[in-house]
Amino acid sequence: MIALGREPVVLPLTRTVPLDPEVADAGAADAVLATSAAAIRHAPAALLAAIRGLPLHAVGEKTAEIARGAGFDVVNAPFADADALVTGLPKRLPGGGSLLYLAGRLRTGAVQTRLEAAGFAVRLAEVYDTVADETAFADAGARIGTRPLDAALVHSAYGAAMLSRLNARPDLAPRFETMRCVCISARVAEALEQPLAARAVAAARPDEAAMFALLDTAG
Repeated sequence: MIALGREPVVLPLTRTVPLDPEVADAGAADAVLATSAAAIRHAPAALLAAIRGLPLHAVGEKTAEIARGAGFDVVNAPFADADALVTGLPKRLPGGGSLLYLAGRLRTGAVQTRLEAAGFAVRLAEVYDTVADETAFADAGARIGTRPLDAALVHSAYGAAMLSRLNARPDLAPRFETMRCVCISARVAEALEQPLAARAVAAARPDEAAMFALLDTAG
């Protein structure tokens, strides 16, 4: 951000907490799915050890990088986004099969539903949850300061909801009046409430490089 000539304000509105799902015979799956890097970072060590020998299909370069670092064999290039995964995986695995899906508790459910419709048996392992960081909300005014903000990088639908909650505070709303919201995907942009939604743009790819490319148009 600094290299791009921006003065960053770090405001973590959410925090990720690990979960410990009970997954019997996890290693019996044919392959592993990971749609976010957080799924690899927060999965229990015992679960990772049980499935490390399975091929892994990832969404996003960052997820693939973290998975490789954890010892996984990432199959081919990672899918660009969840839509690409659910349309491309049946081509990679035309015979279907059993998939272990490492996921967060907060999700749309579309990946599992669509893959099951395509003939896969999907076993879900919820390995992390995303919760509001109430301490960050309490400290938001001090962190943001008094100057209006030019842009906000929004990485999740839940984060978008939390940013909308901040905008509803009378003491903070004036600092957001001209702020553009640079979102990692269209789904995240859709989670913003007005008036933030009217000033939202979605990255062409679900990664920070694509988000940074939009900063020049975001004020």
